[in-house]
Order: sequence, then C-alpha cells, then structure tokens
Amino acid sequence: LGGGCFEGDLVERSREVIRSGDPALVEYDMRGDEDLIWGLGLGCNGLVKLLLQPLSADNGYQPMAYLADTVAGMRPAVLATGIAGDITGRSIAVDGNGVVEMGLSLDADPTLAEACRSRLDGGRITIIEGRGADRVFVDVIPRQHHLLVIGAGPDAVPMTRLAVDLHWKVTVVDHREQNPGAGHFPDGVDLLHVAPDELAASVALEEVSATLLMTHNFVADTGFLRSLSSRPPDYVGLLGPTARRAKLLDELGPDQLTALEGRIRGPVGLNIGGESPASIALATIAEIHAQLEGLDAAPLDLAPSRGAQ
Repeated sequence: LGGGCFEGDLVERSREVIRSGDPALVEYDMRGDEDLIWGLGLGCNGLVKLLLQPLSADNGYQPMAYLADTVAGMRPAVLATGIAGDITGRSIAVDGNGVVEMGLSLDADPTLAEACRSRLDGGRITIIEGRGADRVFVDVIPRQHHLLVIGAGPDAVPMTRLAVDLHWKVTVVDHREQNPGAGHFPDGVDLLHVAPDELAASVALEEVSATLLMTHNFVADTGFLRSLSSRPPDYVGLLGPTARRAKLLDELGPDQLTALEGRIRGPVGLNIGGESPASIALATIAEIHAQLEGLDAAPLDLAPSRGAQ
C-alpha cells in the first residue's frame, strides 16, 4: 500500500486489530510537511484512509473467502462495507447468485440495495452516507479476466507469463499433441490439446475475455477462427501482418464474419517498437489490458513519445 510509505506503522496497527478482533479506521495525512516532524517522513503528498478488518475462523474469513469464491467462479460482484458508525467493518455482497450478508442487510437500507444492484453489471465505486454516522463503501468486483491463447508455441510463453502476473486466468490450446513450448508455460496455465472444430465444446468461450490466435498454421488458425465465431469474445487478436488477417477472414462464411465484426484485431499490440517475442507480448498484453478496462492506452501525462514528435 502506498508504495511502501507507511507499511511499518500499518503492520503495528494491524497487529492490534488481530489481537482485539475489532475493525479499525486508520488515516495517513501526507499533504503537508508535518509528517517530517511527527516521525514517518513519508512525503507522498496525499491522504489515505484505510479500514483494517480482522480475518479469522470465527468470522469465516469474510469477506475474503467470499471474494476468493467469486474470482474462482468467474462472477462479477458488488461488495458494500461499513466504514463509519456502528456498521464499521460489516459487509454485504451481491452477485448473480443472490445476496450474502456479512453483518449488513440490504433490507435495512433500500438506497444501499439499489446502489449494489445497479453496479452489478458495471459501475464505479462510491460512498453512501447512511443513517446517523453510518457510511458505506460500495466496491465493484469485476469478473476475472480470462485469456485464451490458441497456439502453444515458444512465442506464446511470454504472453502467458505476463497474463499470469496480472492474475488473469489463462488457457492455452493447441491442435498438436507435441509442441516445443509446452513445457515452458508458468504454473497456473491450463494447457489443452484441442482440434480446431472441437474448441467450442472444450472451452467455455462465454467466460473468455480475450483470445489470441497464434498457431502460425493457416489451416489451423482458420478452423479455430470458425469455432470462435460461435461465441466470440470482444477481443480476438490475430498475430501476423494485415495481409494474413485478410486471407483468414476470406475463408469465413457471411454469418461467421458478422459474428466477429468489430472484434478482430490484427496486427495486435501497441506501437512500442521491438520485434522480440517478449516485446511483442508486452505490446499485446498492454493492448488487451486497455481494451478490457475500456481505456485507450494513452500516456497518463498526455505527452507523445519522443519518436512520435
């Protein structure tokens, strides 16, 4: 938290929460130079407010146990937690399966119920002023990202490493039983041997967030692309030049083209330069990340790169 600015003090406060079993609110105000005087010397020029919640068998390790189950189940959810007043540290969660109460109840506050349900299909975090001194932090937990890589060659390995580091679910499929890259994928990657026409029956395509097609075999890529058209994700990346993309699309029928319209990206990646597998992976995963977050991958300071000036 905070790039390591206040971890030492936070650890001590957390130990007290563990000992007492009671949640606590902690505030670090670093907007002036006073912190240089009172000891921490952070100088990060910001205000941070944190809620410390004890996790134990007594409370079922909630809400973390719920969040872990949600991520594993590929479900979006909304988590509302009290951050002031008598409801501090109490939570309630809403997902497609219903409501899970962890000290809070939707029935007690219709405003809270509407705030949670309205954000279930997408929305921003918010703070709701409740009754009296009560305040509730409403957090949106998006569905876990799932990257499907089609082609288990050596150049797919850096793609999966970056995705795994981002805590995405990663599935790699290949039509070949033996492949030189198969033994080099990181832990946590699901590696499947799948024929192109069996893809839809072997992978839950409706749970896939983005797909990269990179078998480097034209016939196999065509077959996989046809299978993807049955339930395509919003991002379908085709490795290779524009001419190869055009030839692949020429092999599809009208209905398949319609299903994939607006979803095909190729060549893939951001224009960052470099031709190595690692740099191509960086450019590609960065583009997918921006797509999944609904952003345009522009520099945060809005300044063009030196090469673009």
